[in-house]
Amino acid sequence: MRPIKVFIDSSGWHAIVDSKDTNHTHAKEYFLHLLDTQANLYTNVLETSFAISKVKQNCGLNVATEFSKLIDQSLLSNNLNVSWVSRRHHRSALKQFFTIKDYEIEIRHCLIFEEVKKKKLNIIFSFDDALKSFGIPLMPQI
Repeated sequence: MRPIKVFIDSSGWHAIVDSKDTNHTHAKEYFLHLLDTQANLYTNVLETSFAISKVKQNCGLNVATEFSKLIDQSLLSNNLNVSWVSRRHHRSALKQFFTIKDYEIEIRHCLIFEEVKKKKLNIIFSFDDALKSFGIPLMPQI
């Protein structure tokens, strides 16, 4: 059986790290499940940057610094795939963004969708309801 391929957005990362986040317990349990099942984890540099910023705001500089180091170590050990947004990927996301009538959809949502589609990922680990409109399963479901 092939491992599941999961994209983690900034809301997922933040919920994993911030013990005061309302989704922390679900996020931590699901993340541990993903690690136990050796899921392939994906994210992009924008989502990790947003998450690190939010962790700094809510948990302080030390926690944000440690989280940033953990992301970097995971990348170096091949436990996490962190992509940069290419010009082509950005153009494709912008094209999609300007056709969507839903004002809750942000360009970053389209960037996530484009990456999920391109890499044939199975699930988005997110607590951002705006991503539901793309028709890709969001987990964990609470």
